[in-house]
Amino acid sequence: MNQPRKHNSDKPANSEGKPEVSNMHGKRQTMLDRIREVRENLSGGVKMLPVVRYERKLWFLDERLRQIRDVRNPHDFINLNEFEIDYFKKRVI
Repeated sequence: MNQPRKHNSDKPANSEGKPEVSNMHGKRQTMLDRIREVRENLSGGVKMLPVVRYERKLWFLDERLRQIRDVRNPHDFINLNEFEIDYFKKRVI
């Protein structure tokens, strides 16, 4: 069921031209690396929600529910209005 993670050092972690965050250290960098790895390995019609950084946390941007949800604790969320959704769309990592 669970396959071992494969690390491909030939492929850059940032294939979309977004700024690298490799100068970040510790748990946050590990979390961002894991998010990128999961995005690359998802197949079929399944897609991971975009991630944004806000108030020193990483959040999933859920446009359908009009919320941002904490990556580590999905019970922690903030409801958004239309203008806030547009703001966070521009801040996707």
